[in-house]
Amino acid sequence: MVQWAETIPLFGQMMLQTLSCSHCGFKWSDAMSLEFREPCAYEARIRGEKDMHIKIVRNSSGTIEIPELGVLLEPGPFAEGFFTNIEGFLDRVDGVLRLLLEGGDDAQKKGARARLVDLEKCREGKTPFTILVRDPFGGSALIGHGVTRIPLSPAEASKLKKGINSA
Repeated sequence: MVQWAETIPLFGQMMLQTLSCSHCGFKWSDAMSLEFREPCAYEARIRGEKDMHIKIVRNSSGTIEIPELGVLLEPGPFAEGFFTNIEGFLDRVDGVLRLLLEGGDDAQKKGARARLVDLEKCREGKTPFTILVRDPFGGSALIGHGVTRIPLSPAEASKLKKGINSA
């Protein structure tokens, strides 16, 4: 495992970790804020190609949701933190759907096929969608034009999964 600390503008001190197995190809990475901030949410409406460049910073305690696609990424015991953009996140969703096509049951495969069609329309800008990022520790965010930051109340933050203790 390789670990290092980095100061990231707007986020402060972050611990970056990466682990890979040369034998089986397993890879894991995490970006974890070393500073606790105010619980908050971010929201952006994605309408076309220019919005695909909005950055996503996900701490391992962050939740990402795209309601129109039924996508919900919540923290768990092996949650990863990452930096990407909207396009990169949609690539991750595509990868999960394709895994369901390979190994899911019939209902999962049918659902995955339908979601892949919807996902492609979103990628092409034919179907606008909303992306929400919420973090009880304030370490996750959306960065870019048209992003709205929404402070979360303690009650709202307490309802979010937080990672290792939320399994």
